[in-house]
Amino acid sequence: MVYFTFIYFALLTAYWWKKHQRLDICVYMASLYALTSLLAVVIIQCDWLGDSGILYDRFDVNLSLLPTLIYCAFITLSLIPFSLVYGENLKGFTNRSPWSMLALCSLLIIVAFINLYLVADSTMEILSGDLGSIRADRYQGIESPADVKAESMPFVIRYMTYFRFSTILALPLFFYYTCFEKKSKWFRLLLLFSSLTSPIAGIQGADRTEVVAFALMLVFSLVFFWQYLSHKLKRSLILAVIPMVGILATYVVMVTQSRFEKRGDGAIASVVQYGGQSYINFCYFWEHAKPQYIAPEREIPMISHYLLHIDSNMERRGERSGKQGFFISVFPSFIGDIYLDITFLGMVLWVCSFFLVSLLVIKSPRRKELDISEFLALFCLATVPVFGIFYYRYHNHQHTYMLILVAIIYILSKYKFIIGESETPKEAEAKI
Repeated sequence: MVYFTFIYFALLTAYWWKKHQRLDICVYMASLYALTSLLAVVIIQCDWLGDSGILYDRFDVNLSLLPTLIYCAFITLSLIPFSLVYGENLKGFTNRSPWSMLALCSLLIIVAFINLYLVADSTMEILSGDLGSIRADRYQGIESPADVKAESMPFVIRYMTYFRFSTILALPLFFYYTCFEKKSKWFRLLLLFSSLTSPIAGIQGADRTEVVAFALMLVFSLVFFWQYLSHKLKRSLILAVIPMVGILATYVVMVTQSRFEKRGDGAIASVVQYGGQSYINFCYFWEHAKPQYIAPEREIPMISHYLLHIDSNMERRGERSGKQGFFISVFPSFIGDIYLDITFLGMVLWVCSFFLVSLLVIKSPRRKELDISEFLALFCLATVPVFGIFYYRYHNHQHTYMLILVAIIYILSKYKFIIGESETPKEAEAKI
């Protein structure tokens, strides 16, 4: 069955490539699942099971037909709306709410500088230390130097650090202002710097996840906006991105070596296991998860945090692991997380809802124009299947702030609020 999954997503990638005659976002997203499925094949063939988060070992591996078909079908359903966005048809962007967009950019830049203040005096010390031990400390709940420093800050400023995960929005905004509004070079560089906030903060815990999330969404943005960049901008962007990617790649290698070089199969095996375990662990969840233990805090994180006072934190996941009888903090893809949390029926309803919401944002296939607010909504939705090769991205309330910010911007772009009244863009045009 592991070969079936790889062949299926490879064919899906080839189909969309041939249909669209270009590398676009749906081709990119499907190729990610083809890659992770290929790595799953390598894991099975090399017998790299039972380690680095893979729940099956060589004696009980059971990749049966039904979970394989469900895995392929539900991920495909999540990707289909993005196949309706034809890059060749999109001729440009609008910005119906420029002031709210600038306000969002300002917030992201402010959060980036707050984060820089928190990590400035400890990052180099962390990088020169034992990254494996630092990561182990984080697993044990020991606060990072930045966390300790943040506790001494005024509440309002400390609260703004909750928007750290939202700074990834600076990526599409950087490309938008580069391609269409031609904002000043310094403004665009500040947005690019802001987009790096979460990976920089992740260094405090010797974390690779935020670096990988940034890289995945950077490629997503590049794929989407590449056609709008002039040859000069493409060269400049390549010159800017290459050293940035080199630095991030060096960091990931350092963390990997520090954490996994002493394991029997070595650091290379750990990278393959890291990237290829989702399908394998989804099958494990399907075979072993106990459906009576429903825990929807990852699907409704705001309600869970502020009303129920339940978070998907280390203690909660440990409690749930004890009930399930296996360690749940692994990579089972985003649908694996949702299946574990709210059972098969909940997963069906969630994926169908995601499909419909994505269609509502896209509105119709082969659109010739998008508003930047619509693309931000598309970007947030795409984060689910793109980063979903590992797990469900919006699993806690801090991640969900990004959705709230984009929802506000999206609404403001649809209605122009004037002294307590509102009018839609179509109504405004009718008055002219």
